Amino acid sequence: MRPAQGHHYFMLKSKIILALSLCTLFAACSPMSSMTANKRDAEFYGRFVNPAEQMDSAVEKLDQVKLLETGSDYPMRMALFTNGKFYYQVDKLGDGQGLWDVADGVLRLRAIRPLFDMHLFVSGAQVEGDETVIRFIDRHGFNSIKIQLRDPELMKQQGVVPPALPLYQASEKDI
Repeated sequence: MRPAQGHHYFMLKSKIILALSLCTLFAACSPMSSMTANKRDAEFYGRFVNPAEQMDSAVEKLDQVKLLETGSDYPMRMALFTNGKFYYQVDKLGDGQGLWDVADGVLRLRAIRPLFDMHLFVSGAQVEGDETVIRFIDRHGFNSIKIQLRDPELMKQQGVVPPALPLYQASEKDI
């Protein structure tokens, strides 16, 4: 083996070892590896979903569709659609689209971001009941935050005027 070939072989081997190490690290740090989900059936999550035809206008009419939203400590909102896609806004992170599904009793949301892929998991907050939590890992570690359904049509049927959505604080960082 020539010296140049030996160097390339060493570099390739180092890259493979690094890649396997990172995969192991990220698998061990994923929310699902350490989270005990309070699983629900697909019907439970079905109440969060909007018709697919509303997706194209979701950005402009976000206050008119069903949303999963968190409080002001970690502001985020997601609109799910029957085509398996969702639109999201996460303050100071950005907005975009991703894919969702229900697997093993958990609502899974995935979106590709410029610097990282976003993985979010929604399940019941308790063994029984309608309260839900969203779980994920960010740069600060594991997070479990209450998330609730905002359904403007249901609110109107109950005689409640849906409150205005909090102002979305977009990011200019492109992360």
